[in-house]
Amino acid sequence: MTADAALGIPGIVLQEVLSGVRSEKQFAELEGRLLAAFTVVLPSTSDYVEAARLRNRCLAKGLRASGPDCLIAVIAISGRHELFTVDGDFEAISRHAPLKLFASESDA
Repeated sequence: MTADAALGIPGIVLQEVLSGVRSEKQFAELEGRLLAAFTVVLPSTSDYVEAARLRNRCLAKGLRASGPDCLIAVIAISGRHELFTVDGDFEAISRHAPLKLFASESDA
């Protein structure tokens, strides 16, 4: 990824980040910062279908991947994006799908 690459956030992740904020003032501030820093990436109908297919494939392999995690993975895959995450579930998902995970230079 280049230094000037656009950063996106799946809509479902935006919702999750904002869901834990109790103060309306903090909510509005965080919302503004997130929307200024990231392009919100929304799933298509086919992304939902592929997320279900990916979840079924993972379950068949013994991996209990969540529906939302599979949707996030599919959004990244279909957009040919690298996914930045600290959630180990996505590393497991990447063993069953062409999901590219962002690796920092210290990881390489």
